[in-house]
Amino acid sequence: MTVVPVGDANAPTSLEAAARAREQRYNELLRSQPPAAAPAPAPAAPSLFHRIVAPIASALGIGAKPTPPQQQAQSATQRPVAQQPPQPDDHARTPQEERDPDSDVTPPQLRGCEFTPAQVQDGDDTIFSAIVVDDLSGVRSVSGVIASPSGAPQGFAAQREGESDRFVSKISIPKEAAEGIWTVKYLTLSDNASNSINLNAAQGQLPGSAAFRVTSSRSDSTGPALKAIWLDRPSMKAGDQNTIFVTAEDDKSGVALVSGVFISPSKQARIGFGCRAGNNPTTWECAVAPPTCLDCGTWQLEQVQLQDKANNTSTFRGDNPMVAPVHLDIAGESCDAGAPSVSSLTLDPPVVSNAESTVINVHAIVADDGCGVASLSGQAAGPAISNGARLYFSFDPSADGTNFIGHITVPKHAAKGVWTIAWIQALDKGHNLRAYAANDPVIARVTFRVE
Repeated sequence: MTVVPVGDANAPTSLEAAARAREQRYNELLRSQPPAAAPAPAPAAPSLFHRIVAPIASALGIGAKPTPPQQQAQSATQRPVAQQPPQPDDHARTPQEERDPDSDVTPPQLRGCEFTPAQVQDGDDTIFSAIVVDDLSGVRSVSGVIASPSGAPQGFAAQREGESDRFVSKISIPKEAAEGIWTVKYLTLSDNASNSINLNAAQGQLPGSAAFRVTSSRSDSTGPALKAIWLDRPSMKAGDQNTIFVTAEDDKSGVALVSGVFISPSKQARIGFGCRAGNNPTTWECAVAPPTCLDCGTWQLEQVQLQDKANNTSTFRGDNPMVAPVHLDIAGESCDAGAPSVSSLTLDPPVVSNAESTVINVHAIVADDGCGVASLSGQAAGPAISNGARLYFSFDPSADGTNFIGHITVPKHAAKGVWTIAWIQALDKGHNLRAYAANDPVIARVTFRVE
């Protein structure tokens, strides 16, 4: 499904939301999200999905700017939006919050949403509209995931309509899309103080109007079938390029995307690949390019994912008889099987005001005895009163490869109280990843206070 946003160009794009939806589809594939203390869905920290699938998407040409919606689609958004009944997640203010009008600890609230029209033909468009309000800092983003009758998730990002509380997004239904009821599975609302809420249809947190019906001339609700997969060369040197071939077929709409991942001998690193259609219409060619320094040895094909033009997906893992035998022996002069290690994390200043946006500097000392550190990132978690507010932060490149400086931007109206570090993840140039949870000794006592 292609999503074309309407409204404020500064809001998150539909391509970003689609990427978040694809990340959910790859969740089991990557198996390396931040630990249990990781944040709510928005804003989410870059994961292996960004490092693996984003380059794949770029290679496949998934990066063009969306085209503006037609004027008639915009006029459809002027209809009244179906009202949302009181949500079970509505936050009851405590006396402390009532005494502090300058601290925003409440996520935005959904007042209603609908699709216009509520029934469309495959290949046509519908407009998602939502009324979203926030009590203090203002709504920052509205995004979600639509599930087709076959269960395939499709991401979208809604943008503010003028200065109103209405957020809209144009949804384009693919030709031969699955026929039946399409529903908003998740809807994530975030404000400018980083409070967010993830409304789940399965828990009754979204109204019945958060759905529409698709009628299809040739309904396709089945993902592509994997027929064969093999390597051009079963062994190679680090830094060289190899090719993996995938034969896939789809009975109706046709295969649209093919991608996959190899996992290292130590299980701490992954190499992703994207594919292009070859001369044979059913055989896809996928370039595999390992870094020059990595975990030397046998890399196993972990997973292959296929998607058709109706957005149905099929996933084939290591227990599949065609996937299991595919492994790649990689030799190199520089071998590194260990992930980076964070030995120290400090914050300056440790106390800030929420009267205005403020920056806290984060100093980390990181060691890697092989390929060298490639990136470092993390997330701060607000006090319990903040209902799960999260602040993602990244670190600047290090001049000496050991000392890294990051920046936590504490927004105006951020929740007052003690904030902690929810997680830190370190990635080296050999793709080895290490994640530190909130209870890890390195970060367990690293806090800052917002006053």
